[in-house]
Amino acid sequence: MAILYFHTGNSSFVNKDIAILSEIDEVKVFAFHIDKKWKTPFLLIKQKLFILRHLFSTKLYVAQFAGYHGYLPGLFARLTGKNFLVVAGGTDCVSFPAIGYGNFNKSLLGLFTKLSFRLATHVSPKHQSLVEYNYHYDKSIPAHQGIKAFVNNYKTPTTVIANGYDEKLFFCSADKKKNSFITVTGGLEFSFQQQLKGIDLILKVATKFPDCEFTIIGVPSTIKLPITSPNVKTIPPTKNNELQKLYSEHQFYLQLSMAEGFPNALCEAMLCECVPIVSDVFSMPEIIENSGFVLKERNDGLLEELIKTAISTDEDQLSSQGKLAREIISKKYNLENRRSQLISLVKGLI
Repeated sequence: MAILYFHTGNSSFVNKDIAILSEIDEVKVFAFHIDKKWKTPFLLIKQKLFILRHLFSTKLYVAQFAGYHGYLPGLFARLTGKNFLVVAGGTDCVSFPAIGYGNFNKSLLGLFTKLSFRLATHVSPKHQSLVEYNYHYDKSIPAHQGIKAFVNNYKTPTTVIANGYDEKLFFCSADKKKNSFITVTGGLEFSFQQQLKGIDLILKVATKFPDCEFTIIGVPSTIKLPITSPNVKTIPPTKNNELQKLYSEHQFYLQLSMAEGFPNALCEAMLCECVPIVSDVFSMPEIIENSGFVLKERNDGLLEELIKTAISTDEDQLSSQGKLAREIISKKYNLENRRSQLISLVKGLI
């Protein structure tokens, strides 16, 4: 018997969950990676054959996020009387028409996402705000977000399980450079990504702080950001052990995204005692508690004032905030917490 697990691309949280599920039973993994839209029908055929091959040995279907890849597992789960768990993560719970982001911003993908949620026998979002959320950070974005905003009469059993992080992999191992800021991004090949991740705000504000250093990680050599200030440095996508060192050297971590389900880089940076500066969206203000600073509105003028406040804060106070940031993640959002909760949920569904 096996657990069938479906995802759209390898990531640290995918690999962590596969490792956790493997403690329960054998996990058969299908990667539904859409690099070109025209391949989607062929991937669905390939996925169907994968499911049929394991049809009589499957005890549970699991999809990391809802979407195209969640429809057939949900359908076959219904046909065979098995349970289907959807782990909701962020992009599958929103629609941001102003920047063309979110599954529900696209009609066909939105339909498959809705069907995935409707076919699910259980949903496990990474934060309660992904179920229903009143959005206010950017006035160009519809206020009603979350699964309930797009799936009518959503009543599926739901268990919130936050991401988990290993404090042994991420820790502060260097002296922090004063007035240094770091952020991690990805997917810059997509036109909306600079706006979505707040990179545009960082580039605007960096010109106002020539004595500060801003580092943006995750910028491939093929992408040229509109950098006009010499205090901005870009680094290509980086492995975890190298990230840990870079986090450790920086005083502040910037996560100014327009949307985040439960951001890995933020939590990893907090474990490395970076003082977090985050946008007031979804899970982030709750994650950082009083260890950092919150940008209440997407506005570069407000960000400038917030950075002024941050760099004028007493050094001892910033050091205490960094230590508090690590304590929050290591106690509330450690890997063992997710492991125990996910195992308990999955055993109940098998």
